Amino acid sequence: MKKIKIQGKEYPVRLTIGAMVAYKRDTGEDFTQFRGDDMEKLGCIIFHAVRTACKSDGVAFPFDKPDDMIDYIDMYQATAALGLAAGQEGVQDAKKN
Repeated sequence: MKKIKIQGKEYPVRLTIGAMVAYKRDTGEDFTQFRGDDMEKLGCIIFHAVRTACKSDGVAFPFDKPDDMIDYIDMYQATAALGLAAGQEGVQDAKKN
């Protein structure tokens, strides 16, 4: 299971269907269109990937919105958690997970 460290605590991270639906609701864009080079959208999908993984695993998640969380992670942590290379165009590896 993939994990991401935020403020010294590890959280599970997975691209659940719920994360992709929430991403679409927030951005108006289907996740299949995500390219990986838009930092605002990267922050949105990583937020939902962590939030929904925590929900399904029964882990407390202290953040209410992406802006509450994204200052504590960098691009390399986020892309690694999603299985992407930093700045990668296209997310085929992440979509397979």
